Amino acid sequence: MTRGILKLALAALFAIIAVAPSFGLDRRAQRNVYVTAGRETRIASYGTPDEKCRAGAGPEIEVAERPSYGKFTDKPVRIIAERSGIAQRDHPCIGKFIDAIAVFYHPVAGIRGSDRLRLRVKFGTTPAAETAVLEEEMFISVR
Repeated sequence: MTRGILKLALAALFAIIAVAPSFGLDRRAQRNVYVTAGRETRIASYGTPDEKCRAGAGPEIEVAERPSYGKFTDKPVRIIAERSGIAQRDHPCIGKFIDAIAVFYHPVAGIRGSDRLRLRVKFGTTPAAETAVLEEEMFISVR
């Protein structure tokens, strides 16, 4: 009886480990961002273009940790694609215009100093696409 439970537990653990990479965190990033006091500033952009640089299903942005001294919003934008904002590092649209979602930060009035924001971005959120996850921590300096 005990041996059967142990085998079942090991099989379940193996199944979880085998499946985990497809649902787990693919990449972590940290960066410093400088913003002007009292002004809304774009601090990040994320896109999921198709191979012809047309808009794909937008990435799903979750807040892992909210900023303490400001608020953030996201808006659709048209930008030049950068490696940091696209899941596939060698995507053919790097350096070309794409439709994306930008994250903006607006510090509360009178604040100067530092703040922090952590986002979890899921790329490829359609059933046919392979999901990649980026967890990004931004250290914000308000000047």
